[in-house]
Amino acid sequence: MNLSTKEVNYLKDHLSWELLAAKKCYNHAKSMQDQNYAKLFDDIGRVHQENFVDLLNYVNAVSQEVK
Repeated sequence: MNLSTKEVNYLKDHLSWELLAAKKCYNHAKSMQDQNYAKLFDDIGRVHQENFVDLLNYVNAVSQEVK
């Protein structure tokens, strides 16, 4: 499957957004006094990290198809 330049750029942007969201959530989790909120931010950060990994795996799989 060939991706257009626009699609590749969108995927790069989305990877950056997911990584940034995960980092921000983890940082907020560390700064929370309330353990319930800390766990909530940690869980949300984990979801963003999983999204990042899934998307990266997809990009890698597509790039292998092209070769």
